[in-house]
Amino acid sequence: MEIIPVIDLMGGRVVHAKAGLRDFYEPIKSVLTCATDLRSVVADLNFFFPFNTVYIADLDAILGKELALEQYQQLVADFPNISFWVDAGIREESDLARLFGIEGIRPVLASETLHDVTLLPGDEDTILSLDFRQGQFLGDYSLWEDEKLWPHQVILMQLDYVGTRQGPDISLFNKVLDKNKGVNIVMAGGVRGGKDLELLKEAGVAKVLVASALHDGGISRAILEKITKKALP
Repeated sequence: MEIIPVIDLMGGRVVHAKAGLRDFYEPIKSVLTCATDLRSVVADLNFFFPFNTVYIADLDAILGKELALEQYQQLVADFPNISFWVDAGIREESDLARLFGIEGIRPVLASETLHDVTLLPGDEDTILSLDFRQGQFLGDYSLWEDEKLWPHQVILMQLDYVGTRQGPDISLFNKVLDKNKGVNIVMAGGVRGGKDLELLKEAGVAKVLVASALHDGGISRAILEKITKKALP
């Protein structure tokens, strides 16, 4: 199983996301880092554990502000061994093209913001995030109804569960698997610690997005070594 740390970026700072209530996000408080700037947080995460992938939710871009491309170009140059999945509120083809122009970035098309569903299933590097809040699908409902639009990699994003320590939504995972058994599902939201990761692994989940459980110490380095089977010196 691959564990993918999540970084939520707002106002140029890394923040603590909780239940998708973006007006109330505060700067991150973490046992892993004292920093709140993007580069330092990535560096401290990388020092803690050699993650292969980091997911960035650029909340400023998601809310309609201009994407800071230079920031991502520099990030890729500084951390060439990390693949960055970036949700920057892609709405149409021009938004997607800007991210595809940076090697080392994999664009995330989130159902919540995507206007042009013809961009899917798209390039093999494209990732679709199926977003839910209070049991409701967010975005063009055809994305949920027609699994033929899905790329190979699909994130199940339960916004109500993010940062709330409710545990992962296994029922949603099973529902999606029933619709498309060939899809590679990435779970997001609710993971509290090693037991939840074991539960997801037993269910067949190959990748999990995690934020709070890393920063509050719920997922230790030893747990990461065990789950990922990556023995460190």
